[in-house]
Amino acid sequence: MTTPQPQAMQQGTQPQQQQPQVGMARQTFEPAKVEDLIVTDVVTAQRDTPIRTVVSSMAENNVGSVVILDDDGKTPIDLVTDRKIALSLEGRPAIAEKNVEELLTGDLITGSTEMTVFDALEQLKDAKIRRLPIVDEDGTLQGIVTLDDLLVFLGNQQADALEVISAQSRR
Repeated sequence: MTTPQPQAMQQGTQPQQQQPQVGMARQTFEPAKVEDLIVTDVVTAQRDTPIRTVVSSMAENNVGSVVILDDDGKTPIDLVTDRKIALSLEGRPAIAEKNVEELLTGDLITGSTEMTVFDALEQLKDAKIRRLPIVDEDGTLQGIVTLDDLLVFLGNQQADALEVISAQSRR
């Protein structure tokens, strides 16, 4: 068995090592797309749905939000959260008998199926929201992604990377 010999170097030269560049990882790494993480079984309602029915749907499905769809039944127009409902009841308990339309603000922010996990996180942070309905290029609801979903995904990615590093360092 022969041992490989190091290649001869000119006197006074050092082996070249590639220096890591800042931002290189993001340029060469293909970030995960939101469409790979979205929950597609979204609880939805129409604007004429009674608030009590929306609350029941949240409880039955163990969710904290319901996406309100336009009359076409495909296009999201708002998002009603358990918090929004609870706050609306303060001083106005009769609102529970009204339709969910009473709670709509019209300021729905949506994301695209093509956006990256990083883009979704940035959008959630900038808008100060926790839930992002995801639509296709026609504006049709495709699913929803939450801040919790994204953080769990990124945490798992970090755990996987640490496992690889740990395995390599034991060699």
